[in-house]
Amino acid sequence: MNRKNDENKTRALRVAVTGGLACGKTEVARVLRRLGAVVWDADAAVHRLLRRGTPVHGRIVRRFGPGILRADGAINRRKLGDCVFATACERRVLNALVHPAVIRELRAWLAVQQRQGRPAAAVVPLLYEVGLDCGWDAVICVAADRSVALRRLRQRGLSLRAAQQRLRAQWPLARKVRRADVVLWNNGTRRALAASARMAWAALMKKEK
Repeated sequence: MNRKNDENKTRALRVAVTGGLACGKTEVARVLRRLGAVVWDADAAVHRLLRRGTPVHGRIVRRFGPGILRADGAINRRKLGDCVFATACERRVLNALVHPAVIRELRAWLAVQQRQGRPAAAVVPLLYEVGLDCGWDAVICVAADRSVALRRLRQRGLSLRAAQQRLRAQWPLARKVRRADVVLWNNGTRRALAASARMAWAALMKKEK
């Protein structure tokens, strides 16, 4: 393979998708995958790391106790959330146990996509909070009005208090919106969000060429 082809393979689009809770990041990821992007999701990585038998699982259980476990020994994420979203101190403890492994996986994945020259989209809800917002061709922020996000969280089974705690645990959405390169507002239907995501991806791909 000649040098020119090698250079072309390193210019594949690298996009981060972030935003607030219940704003539609997962739906945007589905759209980008259908459009040909290779997608990595931080939440999915956390699920893998929390599986029974992993080092992260063991450290979390030792720190937060067996009360966060389901009958099969897996971590009950709802119970764990109730523990850590109550105080910033507990969140910092959990983040210190989980984030390093997630970040290592993300960086390894990005390196593979760059070598293979494939357009990549990484869904990272805490992109700004953990300082991972540099080095992307663009950051897409998926946003929704607070009242809309609260309603969606309640529909997922969270109490109003739990939903508010989770929203307060992240950066204010307005701050993320100001720093993003592309903002997709999702106060309406999935179809409308999908259309906006397709337009944004097309524009980014065109710009990259």
